[in-house]
Amino acid sequence: MTSSNAGDPDAATEFHVEVVYALPEKAHRANLTLPPGSTVAQALASLADRQPFASLDLQQLPVGIYGERVDAARVLADGDRIELYRPLHTDPREARRLRLKGRP
Repeated sequence: MTSSNAGDPDAATEFHVEVVYALPEKAHRANLTLPPGSTVAQALASLADRQPFASLDLQQLPVGIYGERVDAARVLADGDRIELYRPLHTDPREARRLRLKGRP
């Protein structure tokens, strides 16, 4: 008796995620195909040779999935969007106060 995984969604051999790094002037995206059980850290490690990701300290940047901060050990799911968060230069509350006062 043989078993087949055809048509079994739990038997996927790979899945797809997107990594996004947004700068004020441009958003950089990378689409990855990974094996099941891959973590955020493994996905980021696979970007080590791609620009602009290669020039970033990927182990130190905070990351999230769809706006929710996550740990690098988080196991990914098909369709996840990993977001790399860059450091803020101005406190968001202070930036809002300055905008309300008419200053850039």
